[in-house]
Amino acid sequence: MIPARLSLLCLALLQIAVAAHAQPSPTIPSGVASAFVLLGEGSDGNPVPMVRTVVEAATTCPDLQFASGKTPSPMTPRRRPAGGGFEDVLVCEARYPTGEAASVFIGGRRIELPTISLDTPRRVLLIGDTGCRGDARQKPQSCSGGGYGDAWPFARIAPGNAEPAPDLIIHVGDYNYRGTPASFVLPARATGYRDDLKVTVYDTGDLDDDDEPQVSIGATYWSQNVQGSPVPDGWAAWRDDFFAPAAGLLPRAPWIFSRGNHELCSRAGPGWFYLLDPDSPLLGPGRQQGACPPQTPANWRAGAWPGPPARPFDREPFPTAPGEPYRLRLGGLNIVAVDSSNAADAVLYNTGLYIPQYRTVADMIGDGTPTWLVTHRPIWGVVKRSKGGGAGDAPYGFVNITQQAAVAAVFWSGLPANVTAILSGHMHRFQAIGFGGHRPPQIVVGNGGMELSQVHPRPSAEHPKRPVAVPNLDGVDAWVVGLEEFGAMVITPGAAGAWTSVLFSPAGRTLATCDSAWPRLGEGRSICALE
Repeated sequence: MIPARLSLLCLALLQIAVAAHAQPSPTIPSGVASAFVLLGEGSDGNPVPMVRTVVEAATTCPDLQFASGKTPSPMTPRRRPAGGGFEDVLVCEARYPTGEAASVFIGGRRIELPTISLDTPRRVLLIGDTGCRGDARQKPQSCSGGGYGDAWPFARIAPGNAEPAPDLIIHVGDYNYRGTPASFVLPARATGYRDDLKVTVYDTGDLDDDDEPQVSIGATYWSQNVQGSPVPDGWAAWRDDFFAPAAGLLPRAPWIFSRGNHELCSRAGPGWFYLLDPDSPLLGPGRQQGACPPQTPANWRAGAWPGPPARPFDREPFPTAPGEPYRLRLGGLNIVAVDSSNAADAVLYNTGLYIPQYRTVADMIGDGTPTWLVTHRPIWGVVKRSKGGGAGDAPYGFVNITQQAAVAAVFWSGLPANVTAILSGHMHRFQAIGFGGHRPPQIVVGNGGMELSQVHPRPSAEHPKRPVAVPNLDGVDAWVVGLEEFGAMVITPGAAGAWTSVLFSPAGRTLATCDSAWPRLGEGRSICALE
């Protein structure tokens, strides 16, 4: 039975369900024109709302027009990535007001933007891993044709006409799948070698549990954006995987975008920094737009590479461009975002990067304000044994080993009590972990569209919805529930750091309910209960 205090939220979700069910499957529009508001941390430490427009075949930026009738504000273009993959789209931005609606005229139509507040949000939509796998060698996923069907439900999970609208939308990363292959073949004309060269793209772990383990870490660094690549990052994949299906949802509420491993510079990083990354000169003095470093060593020349074998960035720093943590103070709730795109899942790697990152997080959460941590790769997750580390004799593995080590090095007694939730994706399913002791719960909502993975740990056949006890998950006993179903979550913040949430299906059916006040271990209960 759903607790009484969730009844209003469930009524809202019923309205969402009706709207989602009634909405026809949208088709990819020609000439995509999107507008949205995103939040960044200003150089003074305060949240800064910004509006961005993303318009195909545009040559000039629009004005931001205010509902009050005051003088429109001109928008300025963001810097395109080098290489030509984004020449067909113009991205513009401007500061956005609080307490007042605004609009932009782009692509031959006016897009109305929301009235936003920087108070504690009342309703937060959480989604993640929304891209489409496409024609992959294993587990291909259909994402072409006249519309979006059950095989790729992102557009139905996030209908633009659902009421009531959220006050905030958090995307926990991985927007572009079809444009980010795990490997590719470099033609001989690009390298100067006698034969074509097959390479594996750098990543620090990928958690599709039904594939073979893949940890593409080695002495050298291969990027799909290397000179001569036949598959560099470009606008078309970003358009079809994210901006087209999200067109209705994008202008509904302000966004927090988390960087996923598919947005590493070795993958769709150029598009990430151009389209979604919050860094911008609009944030104040000393701030600027980020960019990926060159993905080919400086002294390599087209058609005349050293070798073979080619060893790009051997004994050199890898050009990954990690983002710094940032904090958004929203009334009585702080949200701290950590770029975990480069944190190795199953092995210790890059701790020299992430220990300083979590020292910064410690400073951000030291004032005692209730805080959510948003990080694409979960700090704590239970996966297939071959995909994780530190499992001992258990029939499953644990992730993320790198972040766990960094957190342990910085927070000797564990994360402080004012951290009330860790929100993540990366695992292509839903997983919720309630811990014994003082560790905050880990919520994984990586089921927004990408082909789903199997649930781990496996529940018993007799009680498939009952939480599974996982002893000694990074030193703390835990209770875990999971689902291999598409969905998204609506979170309702409460007083003094409390929160409740509901996970719902593309058709609006309730899949799970969660409550930060539920006992974790003593009664054999996780932070969430499956419906």
